[in-house]
Amino acid sequence: MIQQTVQIEPPLPARPANLVFQNYQKTGLIIFVAALLYLRLSLRRRKSNRVCPQCNSRNPHHRSNCIQCSAPLMVTSFKEHLPDA
Repeated sequence: MIQQTVQIEPPLPARPANLVFQNYQKTGLIIFVAALLYLRLSLRRRKSNRVCPQCNSRNPHHRSNCIQCSAPLMVTSFKEHLPDA
């Protein structure tokens, strides 16, 4: 008599139902992340030139005193301190 062998395969792990997104959910998530990244870029602090209130000369952003007259610097745009001509 021939004896038959039975092989039992281990059960496959079930897929977690919480991690499966629908197509509209994936699209919404991508749009949300893209909007957050764009908002972060638009709101970041940009380096601005420092303008001397006494001599109206433009100085680099890392300086705290004017290069020409050594006066303390303010952080503003250069166009605000141009004389009206």
